[in-house]
Amino acid sequence: MARDINYFFGIGNLTKDPELRYTPQGTPVCRFRMAMNRRYQGKSGPVEEVTYITVAAWSKLAELCARYLHKGSRVAVVGALRSSSWEDRNGGKRTSYEIRAENIQFLSAPRGAASSDQDIIDFSQDIDVERFGTFSDEESGEPLGDLEDIPLEGNEETADDIPPF
Repeated sequence: MARDINYFFGIGNLTKDPELRYTPQGTPVCRFRMAMNRRYQGKSGPVEEVTYITVAAWSKLAELCARYLHKGSRVAVVGALRSSSWEDRNGGKRTSYEIRAENIQFLSAPRGAASSDQDIIDFSQDIDVERFGTFSDEESGEPLGDLEDIPLEGNEETADDIPPF
């Protein structure tokens, strides 16, 4: 029997501050919306699309997100796509989708942090860097900036450029 794959990986920015709530059993859940931009060359010029998705983090990860993330924070999210279906007040069927986060990498400075090396070190020591750390320059320790799109023009690969498997 074939196995299905449900794997999400996305990098984007929070559209507003995350919301931390607790289930009746006391389990923390933090939800936030992130925006992911896509730029490409259309027939009539450059086109920019934005995709919005809701992310849900649970337990310790939820508390870390609520503590350190804020509107505009850049994050890399790994998780699985989940759907919820229900009937609205008019009896119509509704469906929503969200990402259940398994891992979130913080790609920008935490809430209220100054830009000194000491603040980055303190931030890294406060959380499990192996699982939740920031991407930083190995030499300076400074956080890396936004990722950039690299144009494909002039970068065409030939069969000789592609490494064997």
